[in-house]
Amino acid sequence: MASLETSVFVSVLIALILIFVDYLILPTLLVTVLPIVVFTGFIASAMAGSEGNNYRVGGIAGGVLAVLFFLVKFFTPPTLTFNLYGLDFNVFLMFEGFIYLILGFVVSLAIFMLLGAFGGMIAQELFGPDEKERDKQGNSKPLRN
Repeated sequence: MASLETSVFVSVLIALILIFVDYLILPTLLVTVLPIVVFTGFIASAMAGSEGNNYRVGGIAGGVLAVLFFLVKFFTPPTLTFNLYGLDFNVFLMFEGFIYLILGFVVSLAIFMLLGAFGGMIAQELFGPDEKERDKQGNSKPLRN
């Protein structure tokens, strides 16, 4: 079983390869990013192994993907079909844009972490210990009177 850092790194690398293949090589399929994030959480949690909180590893992998997507989208300029002649220097407009920027980052981070944790829960249910083994481990402690 891999460590937390290794499993997150490998799963994010696999997700970036899948997104590259999806957008550049096979544009007709257009699988959205959301199933890829769930798959990333699944891979990260499956690689993390028998940790008690391995669904959180999927959430961490989803959060790393959210930060990477935010940085790429932040530095990519939009393609506008018109000129913005009416915009002047306005402090309130800049403040409003900054608030929307922070709010968009927080919402996207929450969505990606939840989807990654969902993939981690799927991996935990498939590869985790069974209920019988959990009961045996839980009842092994002696009771005190």
